[in-house]
Amino acid sequence: MFVWQWVQQHRLLSVLILAFVVVSTAGGTAWALVFRTVSSPVGFREALRMYRKEQAGKMLASLRTRLPEPGVYAYRTSGGEGLNLPGVQRSFPPATSMIVEERRCATISWVPIVQHTETITECAGPGGGLFVPKLVTHESIAGSDTTSTIDCPSTAYLVPPSVRPGQRWNVTCRLENPAEKAVLDAQALGTSTMVVAGHHVRVEHTRFSLTFSGTEHGTNPTDFWVVPEDGLIVRERERVDITTGTVRYEESMETTLAGLVPAR
Repeated sequence: MFVWQWVQQHRLLSVLILAFVVVSTAGGTAWALVFRTVSSPVGFREALRMYRKEQAGKMLASLRTRLPEPGVYAYRTSGGEGLNLPGVQRSFPPATSMIVEERRCATISWVPIVQHTETITECAGPGGGLFVPKLVTHESIAGSDTTSTIDCPSTAYLVPPSVRPGQRWNVTCRLENPAEKAVLDAQALGTSTMVVAGHHVRVEHTRFSLTFSGTEHGTNPTDFWVVPEDGLIVRERERVDITTGTVRYEESMETTLAGLVPAR
C-alpha cells in the first residue's frame, strides 16, 4: 500500500526509474550478444566449398610446377630467312636465346635478332598435357614491320594428355590480322633421350603443322622435342613457306638447348 501511494505521488520519478531499469536490462542483453563466444556451425555445403577452394589452389600450384623454370636459356642455332627479292636474305646467329616468363602460363620467346622474335604461350593442362593458346611472331624485313598473332583453343596440344606414339590431333586456330583461319595438324612422333650439357633428358617429339589458305597461304611445320614434365623445349626445327600476293617468305631454323640451368 505504501509503495503504491509513493508511486502515485511521484509519477514522473517512477517513470524515469522504470525506463532506467528497462534500458539497463536491454543494454546488458546487447553486451552479452556482442561479446559472447561466437559459434557458427559449418554445414555440409560450406565444407564442400572450403574443400574445393583448397583443392583448386593446390591444383594451380601443381600446374605451375609443370612449366619451364623462368629465365634465359642458351641455344645452338642454324638457319635463316628471306624473301623472293634480290638481297633480302639473312642468317640467324649460331648462338640464340629463349626467354621464359611464367605467369599462370609460360611465355617462351625465341629472340635470335631484334628484327625477328617468336613467342608461344605454353600452358599446363589436365592429364599431363601441354597446350599452346597463342603464337606471336614479329618481323621487320625489307622495310616492313609485321606482327602475326595466332589464337588457338585449349586442344592445340604441344604434348597431348596421355601421349602415345602416332597420336594425331587437329584444331582450327584464328589469325588475328588478317582475320582468317589457320588449320593445325599435329602428331606425336615418340619418346627419345637427348643429351644436354652432359645430362640425359627424356623428351617427347611432336610435329605442329599450321596451314594457311587465305590472304596468306602456305605452311608452317614445326618439330618440337619437349620435356613432358615441365614443357622445356630442348630442340625445335621450323620450316616456313608463306606467300602473300607476289611476295614469298621462307624460313628454315633449327635450335638446340645448350644448358638446363637458365640465367637470371
